[in-house]
Amino acid sequence: MNTVKKTIFLMILLAIVIPVAYSSKLISWISPRDLNPANIFQTAGISVANFVISLNKNGEIIIPDPDIKEIPDNQVIFKAPLKPYRILIMGDSLVAVSGGFGDILEQKLINLNDLEVLRRGKVSSGMSRPDYFDWKKESASLIDSFSPNIAIAMMGTNDAQSFEIIKDGVKKVLVYGTPEWDTEYTNRLKVFNKQLTSNNIKVYWIGLPAMRDEGYAKKIRHVNELNESAAKENDQVTYLSAEKLMAVNGEEIYQAFMPDDKGVMHATRIADGIHLTRFGGTILVNKVIEELNKDLDLED
Repeated sequence: MNTVKKTIFLMILLAIVIPVAYSSKLISWISPRDLNPANIFQTAGISVANFVISLNKNGEIIIPDPDIKEIPDNQVIFKAPLKPYRILIMGDSLVAVSGGFGDILEQKLINLNDLEVLRRGKVSSGMSRPDYFDWKKESASLIDSFSPNIAIAMMGTNDAQSFEIIKDGVKKVLVYGTPEWDTEYTNRLKVFNKQLTSNNIKVYWIGLPAMRDEGYAKKIRHVNELNESAAKENDQVTYLSAEKLMAVNGEEIYQAFMPDDKGVMHATRIADGIHLTRFGGTILVNKVIEELNKDLDLED
């Protein structure tokens, strides 16, 4: 067996052994956004890992429950935010990256009267992977240190992936696309929202804009639906659809280019088809501020 054949054999062997031995870890390591269909070894590995998980219905590893409990109902009557506003902006790379939506929103808001703004973004974060970055714990810290009365959240670009949960001392993997995954993800959103509103913080959840790639766009649309559903169960959470706010002629679809006030077309997304350009981000920010003004007294 020559060197080439040995190399190919070894790669095939690893593509089988690793997914079998580390099935739950593998589907957690690879974000759906990063999955490359052209990489046959990566694709095969994910397929084998999911197959192993489906066979291993028990999948039980006894470990202690983490200290993540649903927040009890708060009996204090919610007080609408009054000036001076203290606005906390939270999210993934759409909020964290310089020149992106969160950065533009922060710059717009700090130029208004009687308010303070704190922006906290973490690339590749969301509700699916608290082991990587725990927004529940982070928001608790931000509430203590900043005392916001308004929160604006935008995240989820990395959330359409399988993840692990611990229930009754048992660790299991929930596969994206299953009812169990939807239930757990929605509960995480509701707990996160309640943590904020229980501290008299009005929440505005900004849905994700339409995405370019068809498969990814379908997943993100579903994530948006779960976010909107969770928001409806809390009177102090307002869901704003970025797809609707950026719609052209009523079409809530991916728009690579949009016209400015003079009719000149500009790119709304960078090359990945996910993140907004400064032009696209400015369009969305202006629309969001219009919506905020329906509830709040944002004056220049």
